[in-house]
Amino acid sequence: MLSTKMSQSVQDALITVTICGVTVLSIFLTGATAVAITTIGNDLHFKQAELQWPINIYTLSYGCLLLLLGRIADIIGSKKMFLVGSAWFSVWSVAAALAPNAWTFILFFAFQGIGSAANTPAGIAMISSYFPPGKAKNRAFSILGAGQPIGYIVGLILGGILAQSSISWRAIYGLQAGLGLVLCVMGWIVLPADQAEKRYNKGLDWIGAILSTGGLGLLVYDLGESITAPKGWATPFIPSLLGTAFLIISAFVWWELRREAKGQSVLLPMSMFTRPGTRMGPVIFVVMFGWWGFNTLSYFVPLYLQQILLLTPLQSAVRLIPMGISGLLTNLVTGYLIAVVPGQILVLIGLMSCIVSGIVFALVNVHASYWAMTFIVMITLPVLDLAYTVGNMQVCLSFDRNSQALAGSIFGVATRLGTSIGLAVSSSVANSVSKKFNEMPANSALSATDPQVLMTAVFGMRGIGLVGQQSKEEKRTSAIEMGRLSTTEPAPRDEEAGSVILEPYLNTADRLDSDSRTQVDISPPEPLEKSDKSSFATEMV
Repeated sequence: MLSTKMSQSVQDALITVTICGVTVLSIFLTGATAVAITTIGNDLHFKQAELQWPINIYTLSYGCLLLLLGRIADIIGSKKMFLVGSAWFSVWSVAAALAPNAWTFILFFAFQGIGSAANTPAGIAMISSYFPPGKAKNRAFSILGAGQPIGYIVGLILGGILAQSSISWRAIYGLQAGLGLVLCVMGWIVLPADQAEKRYNKGLDWIGAILSTGGLGLLVYDLGESITAPKGWATPFIPSLLGTAFLIISAFVWWELRREAKGQSVLLPMSMFTRPGTRMGPVIFVVMFGWWGFNTLSYFVPLYLQQILLLTPLQSAVRLIPMGISGLLTNLVTGYLIAVVPGQILVLIGLMSCIVSGIVFALVNVHASYWAMTFIVMITLPVLDLAYTVGNMQVCLSFDRNSQALAGSIFGVATRLGTSIGLAVSSSVANSVSKKFNEMPANSALSATDPQVLMTAVFGMRGIGLVGQQSKEEKRTSAIEMGRLSTTEPAPRDEEAGSVILEPYLNTADRLDSDSRTQVDISPPEPLEKSDKSSFATEMV
């Protein structure tokens, strides 16, 4: 413990920095990997279809283990779980930095996801238990929320710099491991000891743990695969796995209701959703649908910058900086507003900001400057963090003090499911609208006010294949559909280069002019190798 001479305010600050720092690292991982994955794929000889797997497997292991590890943290103590999870995360970050090939790199990401699933709910539990109700607790939760956008944006920028430098992408995970170990040591010193009376003492519901882990894991995996499967939701195994996941989750709900009625240990007390005053159901749905829009936009905006505007990963990351600044300011202000403004008002403001950013992005003019429309999306989207802070506090307040880590787990599961469902549905809508557009006569185009375009705006994006349509004078209509080239006529082919000639989609000062042509390699997927050809699309997850 800290010396008694150290003021309480300094100790509070160190506790907040330690817990939020670990949260930042978890988000930093996804941002840095998203921007560096093409370089990593070249070095480790990933096949094209494997590039999505590092972040997908991280998300899978993180999402399916949140409930289990949150409940274990309530049983053994949040500080122990936080330190173990942080150390585990750092060790496998070192392993990722030294990975010799693609599949070991993917495996090490799965292990990092386990570490994040352990320390995230434990950190929320410590903030909820340590700080008394009032300004200090409000401020701590708001800073915790600020770590989300800051970690992601810093990850994008550092990942882009390191991936394109002589230092190599491996430094990303070495830096991550070093910071993780520093925060782990800080946690050992400054975090308060676990108190026995605040622990859950009924034991672990093993059957519930198996059912929840299996059901959530299968659901997250299936939703992720629905985006990349050859025929999307029409791929036979996608609806089959979805039905199986729902059956397992239904069995989990029945099992938990049965055990709770008998007074036995449960992984998730179902009575929380019907207990008067908790408002758990509405809060969870608000969180799910809010993060549906937020993370869908966070996914498609970088794709727009790189695949439509043809910016480099680093150029795209720089244009995302206002998003991080807006998120930081929003969360800092929320810490003060939550004491004087009703939570419902703050949540509504956050949700409205997400709707505004989605509509602006749906109507974005690719010929306009960055400041005219894209910048508006960057500064309005993070205002949704108002709902993050309010929702997180409400969920924690709804649970007993011996189940605070479980409360943090439930909030994490809600955001993860919202993200997975949002990306799956939005990608399906984007593909469907793009397909319909490509089947239209060559000179037709969807209006910005077309109902299909506005429908996809509700999900936080516009059909990516429709952004940057060509002029009527052009005889051939092309569209970028989720990173693939789609044309209504066979595109002219450069036989020597083995590539398709693609007319540029926009006219910007720092890219190609309207008379230039870009060659896009669409050869069958093979292990990526270093070459002097520029990569047309870097998929951002």
